[in-house]
Amino acid sequence: MDTFFEQIVAIKKTGKSLLLITGIWFLAFAVSMLVFIFLFSSTFSFLAILLIFGAFYGAYKLSGRLSVEYEYIITNGTMDVDKIIAKSSRKRDASFELADVERLEKYNKNAKPVGNYEKTVIACNEDDPSAYFIVVSKEGKGKLLLVFTPNERIKEAMVKFIPKFISNSAFKD
Repeated sequence: MDTFFEQIVAIKKTGKSLLLITGIWFLAFAVSMLVFIFLFSSTFSFLAILLIFGAFYGAYKLSGRLSVEYEYIITNGTMDVDKIIAKSSRKRDASFELADVERLEKYNKNAKPVGNYEKTVIACNEDDPSAYFIVVSKEGKGKLLLVFTPNERIKEAMVKFIPKFISNSAFKD
């Protein structure tokens, strides 16, 4: 019987990202006002309307790119982590066999795991107190460090597939 579990985690907007969104929309408004003032005459009115529309469309698309979610998927011992941008595009950030997990521990932003990692994926809010990290060793591909916040269903599914010496102490807080 196949096993399939999934979880979606929305990334909270920080003050920096909110400031960036505000700046993008302010810039679009300023560009549209300048276009309106300098190009909105009878000969350039169509071009002015296109530029104003383009400025606001660009602001909409850019500010939407700052809306990020991560999806954790466990299927028959394989874990996939996808990054979802603006609820419209999806990119696979990590994929690995849970049997290849070397470490699984509670994550602390101030005491990051030390090591030489080929790839680091932070698929959660770093300040979340329920965050964990996984170190996976893939042959020929180096080590992967994944920081994530699993719910109870994902935790239960992971424990079934990770090595026993890790699962005995996994998720014991």
